[in-house]
Amino acid sequence: MKDWRIIENLFNRYYRPLCLLSLHYTLDPAASEDLVQECFMAMISKTPENPKAYLYTSVRNRSLSWRQRNKPGEPLPEDIPAPEDEEAASLYEARLWTAIEKLPSRRRRCLILAKRDCLTYKEIAVELGISENTVRNNVAKAMESLRKLPGGMNSFVLLFF
Repeated sequence: MKDWRIIENLFNRYYRPLCLLSLHYTLDPAASEDLVQECFMAMISKTPENPKAYLYTSVRNRSLSWRQRNKPGEPLPEDIPAPEDEEAASLYEARLWTAIEKLPSRRRRCLILAKRDCLTYKEIAVELGISENTVRNNVAKAMESLRKLPGGMNSFVLLFF
């Protein structure tokens, strides 16, 4: 595949979702980015009939191989989407993280500490040097913003957090 516009379009659309998919397997952000880049490089020398399917399959396989080499014997995380759901789940997750990144800094930080890192509002308040009530308000406003996302994202936000 030598049409660089097609490759660039695929990269712009699928790089982040593929990194998130790989991250489910590897639990290592740097390794996930490397694996996805390797898949894109491998695709350049081939002409897959369905580049998107090739990328998803290649990322899954490389991520599983990486996990077997680097974390042997560790069970796979439970949140890995089924192969038939990978694309939709990774695209939704990428859109969700893009929306989270657009939140105001303090609101984003409170949300991530509360939902991803499972800190209590009191722990967050101490870490950020703000009141517990401010933390509560920031998390509530962040969740409210995320629930307003279009395209069926509302239920995904609730499942994700």
